[in-house]
Amino acid sequence: MKNWEKKELVRDLRKQGLSYKELRQKTPFNISKSTVSEWCKDIELTEPQKDRLQKLLKEGSYRGRLLGSKTTQIRRANEVREIKEKARLEINSLTENEFKIAGLMLYWAEGNKKNHAGVCNSDPELIRFMMKWLRTVCGVPEEKFKLYLNIHFGQDEDKIKEFWSNVIGLPVSRFGKSYVKKEGTGYRKNILYNGTIKVEV
Repeated sequence: MKNWEKKELVRDLRKQGLSYKELRQKTPFNISKSTVSEWCKDIELTEPQKDRLQKLLKEGSYRGRLLGSKTTQIRRANEVREIKEKARLEINSLTENEFKIAGLMLYWAEGNKKNHAGVCNSDPELIRFMMKWLRTVCGVPEEKFKLYLNIHFGQDEDKIKEFWSNVIGLPVSRFGKSYVKKEGTGYRKNILYNGTIKVEV
């Protein structure tokens, strides 16, 4: 195809209201965006054509933001997973004294400081660590532990109890009455898959 034929085809496609991207996809030859712009700069689009291109631009921008947001979420999830894995390996190699200090720091940050001693969290690894700390460092006997769930309406309470029972190493029978957030309370964002567990001593 001769150059003038290419130019004529490009201009005809542009007159149909195609965007530069659509136009380049339809041509049977490679052409740069700058060349398309140069060849079509004098073509005046109709108002409906302009409206359509504006809509495409907005939709493309929205999809780009969604994709960017999803990519960021995946990257952050991977980073958190890597950090947790590194922390788990480091925790397993702690000396006895380091283990005691780490437990004290976690209890200061996450532990219950009113009424009953204990800890409340949604992170299985943190709960597993604190249970080990309470058992070995504090010498809390098994029969002293009391467990409570904090979940949302509609979640499978029995299944979640089974999950935390395996994490903690205590039977499901040790759970007290769960706190279930009702529908319409305004707390439906970021529903935790396994809820939050409260361990009291």
